[in-house]
Amino acid sequence: MADWLNGVLSQHGLWWGLPAVFLVGLSLNLTPCVYPMIPVTFAFFSSQAAGSLGRAARLAGCYVLGVALMYAALGLAAAKTGALFGSWLQHPAVLAALAAVIVALALSMFGLYELRPPRALIRRLGTASAGAWGAFLMGAVVGLVAAPCIGPVVLSLLLLVSQLGDPFAGFLLFLVMGLGMGAPYVALGVAADRVGQLPKAGAWLVWSKKALGLLLLGLALFFLKPLLPGQAPRLLGAALLAGGGMYLGWLERSRGRRAAFTRVRRVVGGLLIAAALVMAVPRPRLASPVAWIPYTAASLEEAQRSGRPILIDIYADWCIPCVEMEHVTFRDPTVAQALQSVATLRVDATRGVSKEAERFLSRHRVYGAPTMLFFDRTGHEREDLRLLGFAAPDEFLERLQQVL
Repeated sequence: MADWLNGVLSQHGLWWGLPAVFLVGLSLNLTPCVYPMIPVTFAFFSSQAAGSLGRAARLAGCYVLGVALMYAALGLAAAKTGALFGSWLQHPAVLAALAAVIVALALSMFGLYELRPPRALIRRLGTASAGAWGAFLMGAVVGLVAAPCIGPVVLSLLLLVSQLGDPFAGFLLFLVMGLGMGAPYVALGVAADRVGQLPKAGAWLVWSKKALGLLLLGLALFFLKPLLPGQAPRLLGAALLAGGGMYLGWLERSRGRRAAFTRVRRVVGGLLIAAALVMAVPRPRLASPVAWIPYTAASLEEAQRSGRPILIDIYADWCIPCVEMEHVTFRDPTVAQALQSVATLRVDATRGVSKEAERFLSRHRVYGAPTMLFFDRTGHEREDLRLLGFAAPDEFLERLQQVL
């Protein structure tokens, strides 16, 4: 992506590059980290729009602005500090705070209470302002949640910004990318307004709201996963699915008059229980076929003295494309065999990186994971071969062959 955008900017200038970045931002909505936030966002707009199309559009605009400004600020902060993009999301305090907010939303979906802005805030800012601020903050939260998935795209843009050397252009590019990512939520906000005008009575609406609450509890567990030991996330996930299936299928008190509603409840409950049984079965963790050596300055020097090509992989468990590379590309038999002729080093950023690894990342302008650096037999990096994000086995081998 960086090469394509760089070509657009060099040939046509910044103002032609902005529409290209907007389209890239639009495509980010296809990443899996964004999916869990769609029902949350939909529920927010449907409750806040209050049947007003104009208010729904204003709230959606504030939401999009929150997404855009979040990425503009985080992208430039990562470029300035050298911090791995997305790593801040793994701080225990951040994960616990996000999980607590999501659990609070889930409990409100189950009808335990109704969340309202503080009265003092409403009196100070007015009802419209409070709604606008809420939409803005929710957009910023979506930006946080999606960071581990869209990291490779942001890394490419960070490299491009560092080459431009223009802070204003960098801020503008990140802002437009965020606008592209948030644009579909304008339509979502308007659609939520239309749904908000439907009749509220009906057992199916009450049941659907509680199903959304169950989804939110699963999202909270996803955020807490790095803080839980061993098999606890898997067992808790199975328990949540089994309990949710029993509750939604049989124990929840909403009773519709139509037999079709009862059948839907039973089918959903049965599917959730079946998913719980599948999740509860322990699966052995397969060892990586690649002999990764933890990165240190000494291990890099030793690899350079060996005269072999070097691959340095920047990896983290919280990075979804990193995990995909590990399970797809590096397990490919042809790739694993080719890497036997290469010194394979890895910077594992799951729990943070060492000081010497930080210096290495800063020196080579590495802004996040996954990033793969290829060094030739003389120990010099082939920057033209650098990989950001997931690469299929064929694409990875094509680059690897150029240093073998």
